[in-house]
Amino acid sequence: MESNVISLSEEKFSSLLEFDLETFYSLFDGRGLIFFPDGSVATKPELMEKLKSQETVFRGVEMHKILARSYGNTTVVQGEGFFNIKLQDVEFNEVLTFIDVWVEKEGEWKLVSAHLIKMG
Repeated sequence: MESNVISLSEEKFSSLLEFDLETFYSLFDGRGLIFFPDGSVATKPELMEKLKSQETVFRGVEMHKILARSYGNTTVVQGEGFFNIKLQDVEFNEVLTFIDVWVEKEGEWKLVSAHLIKMG
């Protein structure tokens, strides 16, 4: 199960890099939140608007160290990687830690919380 959820986190990043907003939309829970390295937080509708307008652009992600732990219908995926992200007019090109919290709802895994955290 944990390796399947790791694959979902990888699919999440792939969909963002490929500008496949339909796939990303289907993975992200309607009440989900994303926390960016600059401290800003976005709901699913806010994030989708930022992605569509290209105010937020994921330009590159190279993943390292990924692990997952499951707790009933919840799995936490943690890892780090080199990220190239544009948030408004600020570009991040650095190693970030990420934490994705996935919950199984009605037989489907949904991303309920995604965190991108600056190292040091």
